[in-house]
Amino acid sequence: MKRRTFLKSCCAAAAAGSLPGMAWVNPLLAGTGSGQDVLVYLYLRGGIDGLHLVVPYAGPERVAYESRRGNMLIPEDRLRPISAHWALHPRAGGGPGDPVTSTPRWLQRLWLESRLAIVQGAGMPTDLSRSHFDAQAWMDLGTPGNKNTSQGWLTRYLQQAGSLPPATLSNAFGFASTQPLALMGANQAFTVSNAQEFRVDGFHWSWQETNPDLPGHQGAHHRIQNLWQSGSGPLEQAGRLAAEALAEMRNMNFADYQPEGGAQYPDSGLGTQMRNLAQLIKGDSGVVVATLDYGGWDTHEGQGIPNPGNPNHFDFYGNLVQGLSEAVDAFYTDLSQSTQGNLMNRVSIVMLSEFGRNVTGNQSNGTDHGYGNVMLALGGRVNGGFHGQFPGLDKGSLFENQDLETTVDYRQVLAEALVRRLGLPAAGLEQVFPTLDSYSPLGVFQD
Repeated sequence: MKRRTFLKSCCAAAAAGSLPGMAWVNPLLAGTGSGQDVLVYLYLRGGIDGLHLVVPYAGPERVAYESRRGNMLIPEDRLRPISAHWALHPRAGGGPGDPVTSTPRWLQRLWLESRLAIVQGAGMPTDLSRSHFDAQAWMDLGTPGNKNTSQGWLTRYLQQAGSLPPATLSNAFGFASTQPLALMGANQAFTVSNAQEFRVDGFHWSWQETNPDLPGHQGAHHRIQNLWQSGSGPLEQAGRLAAEALAEMRNMNFADYQPEGGAQYPDSGLGTQMRNLAQLIKGDSGVVVATLDYGGWDTHEGQGIPNPGNPNHFDFYGNLVQGLSEAVDAFYTDLSQSTQGNLMNRVSIVMLSEFGRNVTGNQSNGTDHGYGNVMLALGGRVNGGFHGQFPGLDKGSLFENQDLETTVDYRQVLAEALVRRLGLPAAGLEQVFPTLDSYSPLGVFQD
C-alpha cells in the first residue's frame, strides 16, 4: 500500500470508529467563555464495598457492625473519624505510613472543607441483580431492569439539554477505550482513553515532527490534514473532521500540561484522564459531561484490612482508595486554584458503583456481591455532609439477612445534578430516566 493510501485509510478509520458522526466539532469556536457547568460521572466499576470506605465509628451502628462484620471489621483506632458516629478508611486521608492522627489529605480534607457529600443507602431499589454486567448496564443506561435500550442516560440528557455551548471537539467526553454505555447512541461523543496518545505521529517514521531545516518537510499530522481538502462525500467530510480533531488535540499539548495550586496527579490511568479533563475544562473546550472508570473493586478475596502508620503493610483495598482519593483531590485542587478563578464552582463529580458487598466477610478474606451502597459527590457547589438514610445493620434492617438495604435511588442523585447544576428543567427528567417515578432531590447540590 502506498503511504498516501495508508494515511488516508488511517484517517477514515478514525472518522468511522473513534470519532463517529462528530456533529459538534468546530475548532473555530474554542475559548468562547461559555462558563458552562460540567458533570463528571466517575464509575467505580466492580462493586465497591462502601461499608469498608465509610465505616460506623460509634453508637448503635458500630455495635451492630462489630457483631456482623466478621473478618472485615476495621478497629476504631485504624479509622479516620469524620463525625461522632462515622469514619473513613484511613487511606482516604493519608498514605500507608501515615497514622490516623496525621494531617488530613485527599477525600478527608475535602470532607472537612464541606466539599464532599456522602449519600448512604444508594442503589437500585426497583431492581436487583448481583451480576456485574446487568447492574452496570442498568445504571449506565439509566433504565434499571432493562438493558435493551439504545441510548445511555447521558445521551438522553444531551438530547434534552437544549442550547449547549460551542465545542472545540464535543460537549461529551468518554475517557475509555470504547464508547461508554452512558453515552451509547451519542454520535457526537468523543471517546479517548489517553488524550496524549490521540495522535498519528507518535511512531518511528522519520517525519513525525516538522523539521524546519528541511525544505518542504512536514510532520504526519500536517500531511493528513492535506489529504481531505477536496471532495464533498461522507467519507471526505468524516476525514476532514477526524483530521481537525487530531490537529486540535495536538495543539492542546496534553503532555506538557502544568497543573495549578500544587496539584499532583497520581501516575495512573485515572490520574492521567482527570488531568486531561482538567485541561479541557480550563481550555473552555465546551465539554459539558464526561465519563470515567476506576475499576478493580470486585474484592472476593484479599480485600485487606488497613494498618495505618505501617508503610510496609499491603492493603489491596486501601491502594484503590488512595488511588481514587489522590486523583480526585488533584483534580479539585488544580481547578479550584486556577488563575481563571475557582473552576470547581462549575464542576461536579458523582462517584458510584453497581452494588455494595455482603455485610459479613467470606472465607477468602473478601466480600461477595451485595445490594445497598454509598455514592459520593464532590464539587464547589456540593453541600458536603451526609445525605440519604443509612438503612441500618440490625438484623431486621438487612436485605436478605446479608446486605445493606437500598434507601436512595441512585437516579435521584444524578437527576438532582442535572437539574441544579446543568440547568435541565425537571420536566425533562422523564425523558432522561423514563422509569423514575418522581423527582425527590436530597439537597446534595446547590442551585
